Amino acid sequence: MDKQSIIELQKIDCNCNNCIHFERDIEKTKLNNKNEKIVEFKIHYGLCSKLRKDIAEIANICLLHTQECFKHRKNTDIK
Repeated sequence: MDKQSIIELQKIDCNCNNCIHFERDIEKTKLNNKNEKIVEFKIHYGLCSKLRKDIAEIANICLLHTQECFKHRKNTDIK
């Protein structure tokens, strides 16, 4: 699958992990993901800068509650 197709799927999923408002907490993610065998479904922790709330998300899972606020981090149309 090419990069553009992946980005289009991420826009459909609206997962916080790919949102421009998601400020990653790398230390918390490392601290809470100690099982090195779990790579694909690792929980990513951070803060939503738009809603000002803590976020914990697994990448590449479709989220219905973020359909209105999601903005892809690689979207060049954002001003």
